[in-house]
Amino acid sequence: MKRPLLRPLTVVVAAFCVLLGLGLAWIAGIVNHHSNQRLLEQQVQQAGATVSSALPVVQSELLDGVQVGAATSGNAEAFGRFAQALLARHSFAAVSLWKVGGSAPEQIALKGDSLSLVSSHKATAFLASLKPSDTLQVTEILPGGQPRLGYAMMPTNDSAGYVVYAESPLPTTRRFELPASSPYSDLDVALYLGPNADESQLLEATGPTPIKGTTARISVPFGTTSVTLVGASKTQLAGGLSAALPWIAIGVGVLLAVVGGATVESVARGRQVAEALAVDNERLYREQRNIAGTLQHALLPEVPVIDDVEIAARYFAGVAGIEVGGDWYDVIRTSEDHLVFFVGDVSGRGLSAATTMASLRYSIRAYVAQGDGIDEVLRKLSHMLDIEIDHHFATVLAGEIDLSARRLTLAAAGHFLPVMVAADGAQFIEGEIAPPVGIGTKVHQPLLTFDLPASGTLLAFTDGIVERKGELIDDGLERLRVAAAAGNDVEPLEKFLDELVSTMVPGDADDDIVVLGLRWTT
Repeated sequence: MKRPLLRPLTVVVAAFCVLLGLGLAWIAGIVNHHSNQRLLEQQVQQAGATVSSALPVVQSELLDGVQVGAATSGNAEAFGRFAQALLARHSFAAVSLWKVGGSAPEQIALKGDSLSLVSSHKATAFLASLKPSDTLQVTEILPGGQPRLGYAMMPTNDSAGYVVYAESPLPTTRRFELPASSPYSDLDVALYLGPNADESQLLEATGPTPIKGTTARISVPFGTTSVTLVGASKTQLAGGLSAALPWIAIGVGVLLAVVGGATVESVARGRQVAEALAVDNERLYREQRNIAGTLQHALLPEVPVIDDVEIAARYFAGVAGIEVGGDWYDVIRTSEDHLVFFVGDVSGRGLSAATTMASLRYSIRAYVAQGDGIDEVLRKLSHMLDIEIDHHFATVLAGEIDLSARRLTLAAAGHFLPVMVAADGAQFIEGEIAPPVGIGTKVHQPLLTFDLPASGTLLAFTDGIVERKGELIDDGLERLRVAAAAGNDVEPLEKFLDELVSTMVPGDADDDIVVLGLRWTT
C-alpha cells in the first residue's frame, strides 16, 4: 500500500500552523491599523492645537491696536506706527483702524496693501454687523488676485467704537510646504474654514485635495468660526515592523505564534511609550510654567518695611502660555515720611515683555533717586519707550504718599486708578488719565491730589484681576470694589490680599495679576 505524501497528523499540524499564522496575521493587521489610526488622531489633534494657539496672538495684537486707537482718540499717526510694527512681525497684508457706530463705518488709518474687504464691497456690511465681543471676528474667504482672510477686533470694554481690521493673504495655489524639521512633516494636511471639509472653503493644503487614504480630522474654534484640519499619514506611524507583521505571520507559521505575540506586545508598548511621552510633555509644560512664574517673581522687588504703613503685594502668573508677563510693582521710600509706589503692565508676553518691564522698573528707580516727581518720571518713561522700536507699550500708575501731611498724589498713564477702602466703604479714585507710555503721544501728565482718611487701605492693581472674557470691564471693577469693601477688616494686609484675589479669581487667571496694598492707621 502506497504511503500518502503527507501524514494526516502532518497535514493537521501544517494546517493548524497555517491557520494560526493567518489568525495572527489578521490580529496583527487590526492592531497595526488601530495603532496607526490612534497615533494619526493624536498628531492631528496636536496640529489642531498648534493652529488654535495662533488665535490668542492675533487677538492680542489686534486688541492692542484697539487700545491704541481708543487711547489716542483715533490718532492716525499713532495707530500707523503701531500698525507698521505689527506688519513687520506678522504676515498681514494690511492693518486698518475703523470707527463704527455712525451712519456708516469710517476708515481712519490703513497700513499695507488695499483691503480686499473694501474692493469686494463687503466692508460696510461686515463692519456694521460687528458687535462688541472679546472673540476675534473672522470674515469669509475674500476673493481677489490673491485670496485673503480678514480679522476684526471690537472688544466689549470701552473701545469708543474703534475696530481694528487686518487681512492675511492665502496662498494663490492653496499649497504650502511643511519643513522637514516640523513634527508634522510626515502628514498630508488640509485646512478648511468652517466646521466641514468643503473644498470651496479650502484655506491651504500640503497637496491635492481631498486628501486620500486613511484620514483623521478635527475642528478647532477660530474666533467666531472654526478651522477644520484633515490629515493623513505618509508613513506607517506605528513603524515598519508593525506594517510587516501580517506577512511575517503568514511566512513563518507556527514560529510566528511566539514572534507575533512578542511583536504585538512591542507595538502595544510603543503606543504606551507614545502616551507616556504625552504625559511627560504635560509635566514639562507645567515645569516650564513654574520656571516662568519663578522668573517673574525674581524680577519683582520685596516691599519695604515702613513705620505707620503696612505694605503687601501679590503677583499671580496667568495660565495663557508658559511665557513670562510684563506686570510689575515697586515701592520706594524717598524720605522718613515720604514714599512712592508704581504698578504697571507691559503689553504682550514673553522675554521681550519681561525685559521691557525690568528696564522700566529700574529706570523708575533711577529717576526717583535723582529727585524726579512722579509726573516727571512718567514723562521720561514716555520718551524712553517707543512702540515702533520696542514693539511694546505700557500702562503705569504712579503714586506718592506724604505720611506727615496725610496726602496722596497720583499720576496715571493709561492705567486704572486705585481703590480707596475706608470705614465708610470702598470707592475708586476718580481723575484724569493720560495715554499709556510708549505709543508716541507726549502729553502733560496730570497730577491728582487727595487727603488721606484717618485709617484706610489703598489698592492698586493690573487688569488681570478685573477682566473676564464676555464681560464688560465695568462689571469686573464693581466686583473688585464690593470685594474690597467686604474684606477691609481682614488682618494682616497680606491675608486681605490673598482673600481678595481668591474671591475675584476662584480658579486660574487668564492673565497675570498684580495687587499692591498700602494700609495705614492714625
